[in-house]
Amino acid sequence: MGAAAAAAFGPSSPGFVIVVLVMLGVGSWLAEMITTSIGKGQISAMIRTGSLIAAIISVVMVAWKLLNLFFNFTQGKL
Repeated sequence: MGAAAAAAFGPSSPGFVIVVLVMLGVGSWLAEMITTSIGKGQISAMIRTGSLIAAIISVVMVAWKLLNLFFNFTQGKL
């Protein structure tokens, strides 16, 4: 069971990105809520933008890796 979880959610796996995105979403939401409540709306907007950029980069990296695996598989390199 542990090996299956490590294969699905371990580092450099597609499931790992899901975990990262959930943690990023919760962390940025909490940070935005705190900064907005103390009157720092500009910092809140920067947090939102930074978390969005980090989420996009993490998804693109995994998509690139999966596309490379797919193309290597179709060429018979795997």
